[in-house]
Amino acid sequence: MSKGVRWWCGALLVHVGALAVAADQSIWILLRDKTDAEGRRIAWVDLGAGHTDAELNLPVSQRYIERLRKMGVVVRFSSRWLNAVSARVSSEVQLRVQTADFVVATRPVQRLQRPSPPPPGLFASPKLLQSRYGLAFEQLAQIAVPPLHDQGLTGAGVRVALLDNGFHYAEHAAFTFIRVVAQRDFVNDDEIVSDEADQPITGDERSGSQNLHGAQVLSLLAGYQPDHFVGVAPDAEYILAKTELDDNLPEMPSEEDRWIAGLEWADSLGAQVVNSSLGYNRWDDGTGYSPADLDGETALTSVAAALAVRRGIVVVVAAGNEANRDWHYITIPADADGAIAVGAVDVPGSGERMPQIASFSSRGPTADGRIKPDVVAPGSGVVVADLRRGGYVRKGGTSFAAPLVSGICALLLQKNPEWTPAQVLEALRSTALDLGVAGPDTVYGWGQINALAASGLDEVPPEEDRLLAPFPNPARDGVVYFPVQLAERGLVELSVFDIVGRLVFTERWDLWPGSHDRPGRAPRWTPGRAVANGMYFYQLRLPSRSRLGKIALVRAP
Repeated sequence: MSKGVRWWCGALLVHVGALAVAADQSIWILLRDKTDAEGRRIAWVDLGAGHTDAELNLPVSQRYIERLRKMGVVVRFSSRWLNAVSARVSSEVQLRVQTADFVVATRPVQRLQRPSPPPPGLFASPKLLQSRYGLAFEQLAQIAVPPLHDQGLTGAGVRVALLDNGFHYAEHAAFTFIRVVAQRDFVNDDEIVSDEADQPITGDERSGSQNLHGAQVLSLLAGYQPDHFVGVAPDAEYILAKTELDDNLPEMPSEEDRWIAGLEWADSLGAQVVNSSLGYNRWDDGTGYSPADLDGETALTSVAAALAVRRGIVVVVAAGNEANRDWHYITIPADADGAIAVGAVDVPGSGERMPQIASFSSRGPTADGRIKPDVVAPGSGVVVADLRRGGYVRKGGTSFAAPLVSGICALLLQKNPEWTPAQVLEALRSTALDLGVAGPDTVYGWGQINALAASGLDEVPPEEDRLLAPFPNPARDGVVYFPVQLAERGLVELSVFDIVGRLVFTERWDLWPGSHDRPGRAPRWTPGRAVANGMYFYQLRLPSRSRLGKIALVRAP
C-alpha cells in the first residue's frame, strides 16, 4: 500500500511506515438523511453546509449505524456535522454498503505521514530577557502581547481546544498553573493524553515522541513560569484532544476522522478557539489530495473546520512547512473558509530589522483564488518547553506560529466576548504589520499580527524617557529593580560594578513604550550568593540618556 504525507510543523518530522497490506480499509460512509425530534426526515446535502445549527446538532441515526454493523461494518467514529460514519470494511462489505438505500456515497479516509522537518532557525541577535517573561520575551514582544497582559488580558474565561499528537505536560514547571477542563485520547480511546505504557495503538509512549509536539504547542499558549517563560494566554481554560500519531509508529498512519471527531467534541464542550498545528496533503505515489483540492470544499477536514467557524468557533490552523518542497502550497485544512491560516516568520530581536518569512512557510493562494495565509507570526526559532529534559528549547515550524495566534485570539475574546470568528479575523488582518510587497499577498498574508493594535486598546506612553531610582535600596532580598519609563520602544542596558570598578553584571532589555516600574516588569539584577554584601555602582542607559548611582547589598548571612 502506498505511503502518505503528513507534516507536524516544528516537531521532529520523521518517517511513519506504510500501512500493512490488508483486506480491510477505512472509509467514510455519507448518509442520506437525519431524523429530527418530531420524527421528520431531513435530507442531508452539501456535507452539512446548507443546514442550521440545530440540524447539525442532531445525532447520526442509530438505526442506520445498527444496519451498517449488521452488514459487517466496524464503526470507528461518527460525525453529526457531516452526517457520516467512519468505518473499517472489507471490499465485499463496502460493495454492499454502497448499494444501501440510506447511503449517499463512500470515500476513503485520508491517511497521513510526516516528511522531514524544516531547517533550524539562525539567529544573529543576542538573547534578550525581560524579567517576567524570561526566554519568551522576544517572541511575545514581537507581536505586542506584553501590553495586553499589563492591562489584565491573559485569556481568563476563554476556552481553547488543541488538536494534536498528545500532551505530556504535567511534569514540566511551565504547566504548574494550567487550567485543563477536559482531555481525550482519540487514538487509544481513553481519557489520558499524556505518556502511558501498554497502549493499544501507540504502545509504550514513554520512549518515543508521542505526546511531545502537542505539549510544546500548548506551552506557547498556557505556559507560566515567571522569570523563565510565559505563554500568550496562561489563564485560559484548555481542552486537549489527542487525535494524531507519533512519528515512530510503523504501520500506523494517522487518519482525518480522529481530527473531525476531536473538533466536534471540542465544540460540545464550549470551545471558543481551536488550534490545529498539522496539515494534510498527498501520498508519496501522488494519490490523496492535490493542490486543486485546496478549495475549502473538497477535504472533509476543511469542510468540518468551516462548519466550526460558522458555529462561532475561531479555528486557527498552521499553514504548513511545504514552501521548499514539491507541494509548495498551504496544506489542508488551512484552506477552510473562515479559518485563520498562519505562516511563520523569524524572530530578529532587538528591533534590528523587520521579520522575514521562514523559508519553509507554505504559500498561497487557495485553488479558488483566496489569499492564504491570513497572517504570520514568529515560527522560526521559537522557544517552547523541553518536555523530556525540562527547561526550554528552540523549535521551528508553522506549528509554533499558530498557537501564538490562537493565544491572541483568546485575549481578544476575553476583551470582546461577543465577537464572532469573522470579527476576530478582521481585527487581526486590519491591524497586522504589512510585510513583503504592499498589501495582502500569498507569502505574508495581511502581515504579522499585532495583539495590542488588534485589541483596540491604547498603551499611553509617558511624554519622555525617564530612568528612576532602583528599589529596594538597600537590597535585603537579593533582587534589585531598575524602573524605567519609555516614550518609544528602546534598548535599556544595565551594568553593575563593584567598589573597585570590576563589572559584575550586565544585561540588555528590548522594552515597549510604557512604564516598566513594577516588579515583574522592570529590569532587574539578581546577584547570586557568590556576590558579597557591600556597596555597588550601577549605570542604567538608554540611547538618549543614562543614570548613575549606588546600591547597597545587605543580605542575611
